[in-house]
Amino acid sequence: MKTLLRAALLVWSWQATAALPPPDLTGYRTVATAITTTMAKTNSAAAGQSGFLGIHVSPDPKGKLVIGEVGENSPAARAGARVGDVLLKLDTQLVASADALRDALQRKAPGDFAHLTVRRGTKSLDLLATLGATSRPRKVGAQRAVMGIRTGEVTDQGVPISSVTTGMPADKAGLKASDVILKVAGSVLAAGQSVSELLAEKSPGDKVSVVVRRKGEEQEFQVTLTADTTTTTGEEPRVMWKKPGYKLAIIGVEFPDTRHNPAVSMGEWEQAMFSTGSYTKTNATGQTVYGSLTDYFLENSVGKLRVDGRAFDWLEMGKKRGDYSQAASTTAKTAFLTEAIDLLLKRDGTNALKDFDGIAFIYAGDRYPNVNRGSLYWPHRGSVTYKGKRWPYFICAEGGRRMGNISVYCHEFGHMLGIPDLYARPENPGSEGLGNWCAMSNQTPYGRPQHFGAWCKEQLGWLAPAVLDPTVKQKLVLAPIEGSTNECFKVLIRPDGSEYLLLENRRKTGFDGSLPDEGLLIWRIVGNRVILEESHGVEGPSGPRMFLTDVPYPSPANDAYTPFTTPSSRSLLGGGLPVHITNIRQHPDGRVSFHLGYEYQ
Repeated sequence: MKTLLRAALLVWSWQATAALPPPDLTGYRTVATAITTTMAKTNSAAAGQSGFLGIHVSPDPKGKLVIGEVGENSPAARAGARVGDVLLKLDTQLVASADALRDALQRKAPGDFAHLTVRRGTKSLDLLATLGATSRPRKVGAQRAVMGIRTGEVTDQGVPISSVTTGMPADKAGLKASDVILKVAGSVLAAGQSVSELLAEKSPGDKVSVVVRRKGEEQEFQVTLTADTTTTTGEEPRVMWKKPGYKLAIIGVEFPDTRHNPAVSMGEWEQAMFSTGSYTKTNATGQTVYGSLTDYFLENSVGKLRVDGRAFDWLEMGKKRGDYSQAASTTAKTAFLTEAIDLLLKRDGTNALKDFDGIAFIYAGDRYPNVNRGSLYWPHRGSVTYKGKRWPYFICAEGGRRMGNISVYCHEFGHMLGIPDLYARPENPGSEGLGNWCAMSNQTPYGRPQHFGAWCKEQLGWLAPAVLDPTVKQKLVLAPIEGSTNECFKVLIRPDGSEYLLLENRRKTGFDGSLPDEGLLIWRIVGNRVILEESHGVEGPSGPRMFLTDVPYPSPANDAYTPFTTPSSRSLLGGGLPVHITNIRQHPDGRVSFHLGYEYQ
């Protein structure tokens, strides 16, 4: 009983504190007045890595740090550091211990300068080192730099070019099939080595020298590399849609054994998808609705994206619904989708899809039972090539006796815009997902899909956060993000932006009306991995789905987010900048205030 009473008093105390207005917000900064910074530029291969100096230090009997080893050809060696030097300062700051040196270097990125002050004998010397990277991982997909050629085997005479891709950098530079490559970026290819290996440390946009032999003469070409547009997984490279409009074709397909619900006309689907401000009462089968797909994206993007289109009348496919059901192969899916487009163009004319950007297929009936992930009837986004044109599409169920709501449609259309799935996926054990806090994870119930999270909005160009250095002390206030294109803070954990936080203040309004609760959401971004830092402190896959009213800050569990709280703000990549977000308060007017950079003991 005492424990329950104590818990009740704690909750009451927190609620009372959170409900009270602050005594004074004088001195608090907004997104418009905050002290901002910029992300440090770094080579993409080194993003997320700490700067590497290449020395081993240990204290002498007097506590001074002595360099015991200097790595061969390391940044320290090239700067002139020697074994026996006493390390006094790094960038004018005294270095008290090996741990302090490590922490300081972990805040730097490869390519940064490190100013060292050392004592050598009786002299004090200043050394300047350019930090290296701890490793140089190989690149795949869009990170990989290519010139657009295919080559034969390396011989003593060089490597012959078998083909040059039209429009790619090699073609633009003047390279031709039958040229024999002698050098790339100043290096001769060794037996068994490929051109791609010589380009492994290059980035898209770099210019490299290519020396070839053509008709017995050596010629040199300057080739500006571009990003690889293929991936090892066979998936298309992800490109974010940032145009102000999207024209979507809705194609309904039914089957000899499964007809569409006669109560739901294609006019009703057109209302559900493309109307503005009028789809707010009930749909054709009586369910409450809160707006159309167009309304949803206008609200999310604050008017930066308008979805328009047309819903074409139902088409009857040639086979029963079950005959297509588990088509998981690209060939089987293509056959189904091609049949549907054939039927449409035969009925409505060859120009029926002219000027459309993508297609949404609605198949008759409720969601197909026991559908395999990746199969045709699993709601998904894909692409189909029809007579030489590549069409992005998504497919969803009609809903059967109850007209489907727009939640899944908004999620799948998010993929059309370039946003990936952000829910916990079975092929990624341990992934948490984002629960009901982002429509690209799990949708809130009742057919009112919640907003995209701040990361999605920034990727699509709908949100421009104010970028902050967490070591710069400031008191901040954040208004609700709904209806704003800039009400968000990006707090850098690593200066190069390879790890950072996005802070947004979410309110139960508009399409966010079904959120479990309101307050400050803290998103951690590592590369392109999005992690929700739940205030309740329960970590793991169940975190986003537990104690839902305690996910936003402040909560009875936490009114701060620091290296010493649970969850912790410590970098997942190691090192990084110390992040102290403290004194988080929620105010009656909907704003949230907090302190950044203030470490409370």
